[in-house]
Amino acid sequence: MDKYKNIILTNKLEKANCITHSGRFHVDDVLSTVFLSKILNEVILLRTPTYENIDATNKIVYDIGQGQFDHHQKNRNGKRPNGIYYSSIGLLWKEFGKEYLKTLNVNNIEKTFKYIDEELIQYIDAADNMQTEYVKNGILPDFIKLCNPEWNEDTSENKAFISAIKLADEFWNIYIKHSIAVVEATQIILEKIKKCKECFLILDADMPYKDAIRISKTDKIKYIIYKSQRDCYDIRTINSYKFYEKLVKTENIELAKKLAEINDIVYIDTHGKLCCTKTLESAIKLVKYNEKVIRKD
Repeated sequence: MDKYKNIILTNKLEKANCITHSGRFHVDDVLSTVFLSKILNEVILLRTPTYENIDATNKIVYDIGQGQFDHHQKNRNGKRPNGIYYSSIGLLWKEFGKEYLKTLNVNNIEKTFKYIDEELIQYIDAADNMQTEYVKNGILPDFIKLCNPEWNEDTSENKAFISAIKLADEFWNIYIKHSIAVVEATQIILEKIKKCKECFLILDADMPYKDAIRISKTDKIKYIIYKSQRDCYDIRTINSYKFYEKLVKTENIELAKKLAEINDIVYIDTHGKLCCTKTLESAIKLVKYNEKVIRKD
């Protein structure tokens, strides 16, 4: 039996509770299967070459059959305001995504749902609908297609599909965790930005901050300071701000320490966008030094 966790492939219509197409698989149908495995107790999947003469009563049919969760009909099956048509994963996410997030006890369902849709799902939809103009900068786990049997190997279609499911499942779990973390961090940082009276923002951890900066449209915050995983404090500049050119171009870290009169500078990157210090006190001192010398120049 071809099986992975609660996903079971079957060739018996009467046993199946889900139906999709057989043959070459793509990110759309594979990730749709993984998502269904998160919201159903069990996915018993029939992969079939055609949907004709099939009784799909009480079965979820996707990426085949021109039904609620298919997008191959003449007029497709709806599109977003930005012009991206839905594929099966988009249709399933639109229908069940918020309920799924509730089962994960997500704090902000609406924002997390939207983030995942805008940062991942819609790009899979666009790629599957051949809307390549939308996918240039999007996340697209197209490693899935590499799981299809190669022309010169003796591997069954179902075995290859299960291998793709395993990869997609791991990706999905990591991405959902990441998305929840980003949305929660964004809300926390937006509140910090409102209260901040300095040109620098101190974060409690190495939190994803770029979305918050973009949403806030702030021009007040020039630096982000946080305790990094390298056991020091990172100072990252925001937008077009940079560290003092003479500081960045010093030949070694000892000369940089002498120039700034800060003894525990650890690192300065060559682009002038990142500096590291051993302590928070020195990080703040370096920011104030940078503001002072830039104003003088």
